[in-house]
Amino acid sequence: MTEATGSGPGDLLHIAARWTDAPEPSVAQQLGNLVQVYALYSDAGRPDEVAELFTADALWDGSALGYGTAEGAEPIGALVAGHHRPAQPMMHVPGPPLLTTVSDDEVHGVCWCLATRWTEGTTIPFIHFYYADVFRRVISGQWRFARRELLPAFPPTPR
Repeated sequence: MTEATGSGPGDLLHIAARWTDAPEPSVAQQLGNLVQVYALYSDAGRPDEVAELFTADALWDGSALGYGTAEGAEPIGALVAGHHRPAQPMMHVPGPPLLTTVSDDEVHGVCWCLATRWTEGTTIPFIHFYYADVFRRVISGQWRFARRELLPAFPPTPR
C-alpha cells in the first residue's frame, strides 16, 4: 500500500475520501477485533500470537517512528513483541479503524493510536501515531494484516 506512506494524517486522506465504501458489518467487526487483539498481544509480548495476525508475506513498517521494519509473520511477531518489557508494561489504545473496501478480499484502514509505558511509577512516554493498514482475507476466510505502517501524528519536535 504505497499510497499510505508518508508522515501524518494528510497522507491518509485517500482512505478517508472513500469512507462510504465501508465493508459489510460482519467484516468491519472482524477487522476492528483484529486491530484490538493486535494491541493486546503486542502489549503482552506474545510473538506467536502477534505473528498469527499477519499474512505470511506481510510487511510491518515502524521506521517513521524509529521502531524498525519486518517482513513475514514470524519476524513481525518477534519485532513487535520484542518491545515488551515486563518491568515497564506498555499499553496501546487504538481508535476504531476507518475502513474502505478495495475488493472482496482486501480492505484498507486507518486508525489513530495512543501508547504509553508504566515507567518509574508514571506513564511515560506518551506517544500518538496513526496505523495505515492493508487487511487481506486468507484461504481460511479469516482476515489478517498484509501491511501495517506506523505514521507520526505530529511533526517531529526539535530537541
